[in-house]
Amino acid sequence: MTGMLASVTSIKEAQLVLNDSVDIIDMKNPELGALGALDTNVVAEIVELISGACLTSATIGDIEPNNPVLYELIVSMAKTGVDYVKVGLFDDNANELFIEVLNKASEQKIKVIVVLFAENFSSLASLDALMKSGISGVMLDTKNKSDKNLLSLLNCQQLAEFVQLAKSHGLVTGLAGSLRYEDISSLLDIDADYLGFRGALCSKNDRVKSIVTKNISKIRKAITQENAINYGDAEYRDEVLSNGSMA
Repeated sequence: MTGMLASVTSIKEAQLVLNDSVDIIDMKNPELGALGALDTNVVAEIVELISGACLTSATIGDIEPNNPVLYELIVSMAKTGVDYVKVGLFDDNANELFIEVLNKASEQKIKVIVVLFAENFSSLASLDALMKSGISGVMLDTKNKSDKNLLSLLNCQQLAEFVQLAKSHGLVTGLAGSLRYEDISSLLDIDADYLGFRGALCSKNDRVKSIVTKNISKIRKAITQENAINYGDAEYRDEVLSNGSMA
């Protein structure tokens, strides 16, 4: 079943999405890039607020895979208590140093989600070493948030093949990248673990503006209803459609 990931920038936004029972709260600073990082103190405060009510993740910034401080940034963010640390692969391929850092983090029981970018995506064959590393999951996202969204860069078949490959390695899977309300129905058929939203939750669909409650509810409801329809369980479908939240 596909869940909803909501990216937030503050305690206030975290409370808003928590009220709508999102499945995972992701923490980032959209003003600093595709995976801009929030201050670790802010992340720790949000994690404390959530207090295990749902899963959490946080980005470490737009860091190149050969950056010598990559491991330290991963460890620093992990110390906030987030469930997953999100690390971007801002390159075409995962080099040996990058894989080594990921495995080192895994040895320290840090759950890393590697974010790949649709603009770089070429073939599944190039992902073999990454999929076999010690990471916990992978996401497909977009670098340029003012240009094309995920479905403008990759078709549903390519996305489905990516998700299937990752799941065959036991990895958590996610799709993001300026996703819109209108994308939900077709993306749920792909059966990724999470669909990630930021811009669609915000005022004027602008990812650097504040999250609006009605937008959260609209997307939460759409995912809940589509999941119910896709799974075809009458009792489950009736329950989620009447309650407006996932079981």
